Amino acid sequence: MFIAYLLGAFAFIGGIGLTVSSGWLITMASSHPPILTLGVAIVLVRFFGIFRSVARYFERIISHRAVFDRLTSLRVGIYSNLVKKSISASSVINSGKAVKSLVDDVERAQEYQLRIKLPGISAVIALIFGILLGWWVRVESLLITVPVSIAVLFILPTAISRTTVKAAKRIEAQENRYISVVEAAAHGLIEAKIYGYREQTFSPARNNELELSKQETALIKRSGAFSFVAHLLIASSIAGSAYLAYSISRTSELPAVQIAMLIFLPLVMFEAITMWYPNLFGSGKLIASQESVDNLLAVNEEAFDKTEFDQQVQVIECNGVQVSWGCEFMLPITCQARTGEVLVVRGISGVGKSTFAMGVLGLLPYRGSITINGVELSAISNLSQVIVGTVQKNHIFNTSVRENMKIGNPEATDQEIMKVLTALDLHGLIQEMPEGLDTILGDFGRSMSGGEAKRLAIARVLLAKASIVLLDEPTEHLNEQLAEKVSDAIAKYCANKILIVITHSEWKNANKTLMVQR
Repeated sequence: MFIAYLLGAFAFIGGIGLTVSSGWLITMASSHPPILTLGVAIVLVRFFGIFRSVARYFERIISHRAVFDRLTSLRVGIYSNLVKKSISASSVINSGKAVKSLVDDVERAQEYQLRIKLPGISAVIALIFGILLGWWVRVESLLITVPVSIAVLFILPTAISRTTVKAAKRIEAQENRYISVVEAAAHGLIEAKIYGYREQTFSPARNNELELSKQETALIKRSGAFSFVAHLLIASSIAGSAYLAYSISRTSELPAVQIAMLIFLPLVMFEAITMWYPNLFGSGKLIASQESVDNLLAVNEEAFDKTEFDQQVQVIECNGVQVSWGCEFMLPITCQARTGEVLVVRGISGVGKSTFAMGVLGLLPYRGSITINGVELSAISNLSQVIVGTVQKNHIFNTSVRENMKIGNPEATDQEIMKVLTALDLHGLIQEMPEGLDTILGDFGRSMSGGEAKRLAIARVLLAKASIVLLDEPTEHLNEQLAEKVSDAIAKYCANKILIVITHSEWKNANKTLMVQR
């Protein structure tokens, strides 16, 4: 974007040069100078005209290319950052409205770069050039150009930003409330018409419309006031420069060329401001979105403290562990399991067993200590290679059976995949599919029942090479015969691993039992 900033400034500088050299040409022509002198002026006019157009053309190409490249890296950066965060932190986008808000913020952040930052920096460079040019013509011009430039480049934009950002956030919140009210009213529209209270149903929406209109009108009035002040400052600089030329010409001999330059300079040097300010008045949402994106891109320093775990797993220990989604509710948990042991986790529904599982899997932050061979779980960078498991809502990806399975072990062969599927009584399902392991699953493929999806998720875990396996209700919704077959397969595959099972059912060969309580 640096080159785009310079090209944008050069386009404005070209405009300044074009106008000033045109004034010089007109003034010189009236005094009938030598042809060579006029030729120089004509060349300058042509040069600045072409220079301005070329600079603006390449500024558009380079700035838009830079913004699109930045948009791609921004999306990747946000995704990578969300992946690094815990489930509780990233779950804020787990809704259509939140996702739309995030997408809007990213798009507006790019608009901020193009509509606010680019013309703003270009205006600073262009006005500095204009000030220096005025200094070269007559040093007294600094008395006018410097104060006005400071006001329109820094003082007014700061005041505009503070005002518009606050107003934009209020309007954005009001728009969200309006959408929620309309959605709620639409859901109950049929009943409202049946029972005759449609007017009362949509009354809150109309009230929200009035409030939204009121806030937008207030913002427009403030923007109008700032616009008036900006144009008043620019007009005063033009009048001041004209008066300065008049005053100097009365006390000393001032060439006509300098008079023309002093008058023409403020007419054109603030062109960058007139191009920038209309966008600045509507910058509230853009700046707010840029702040939102910057917050999403804020790097979690804890990520840099993680180290790779390369030991043979022997024991996992929990000491005073409390896991939550932001509000703690479970009593501290202390337990231990060694290689070859089975730890069964029990407790009444809603007590926090699945939440505890999310903490052990590294998906939620926790208080207390969870260590593997004495290494804190939150400090392990390759945790997915050490511990794997299933959660209550298992996701089957919209791809082939093979690819779904290879998520657990990318190196798994078709024979290994079929072996574990057979152990979980899923081989018949694969055999009845014409495309076998290549069959696409999910919304755009073969749909699966809850029990099939549960067993496929378990198969994916059993296929993994991790030394610790955690299963949340692995036999839920399965008949007794199938549940026994699944538990036997799990016991076989996890014989030399640490197995943690959350269940309400009986579990054979359990070495330890943990009761979770509120």
